[in-house]
Amino acid sequence: MEILEVSQTPNPNTMKIVLQLSGEDYKPNTFTAVKDNQPEFINAVLQIEGIKSIFQALNFISVDKQSDYEWEALLPKVTNALEEI
Repeated sequence: MEILEVSQTPNPNTMKIVLQLSGEDYKPNTFTAVKDNQPEFINAVLQIEGIKSIFQALNFISVDKQSDYEWEALLPKVTNALEEI
């Protein structure tokens, strides 16, 4: 999956990741656990230790981390998981 942009948000526990997604394929939703009926890329990110939840909008996701983890360690894992899909 192609990542177009990664940016910080006002919330230090949240990163916005713009993806190459088709708007008609995805509906806004919040994901907090791995489930069979969810998109593969959502489950791949949720499997990373330290990730709390994901909000998906049309062409981006907002990834929330647990406060005791640092983005310096998590962000490469998140981007790698997305790029492998």
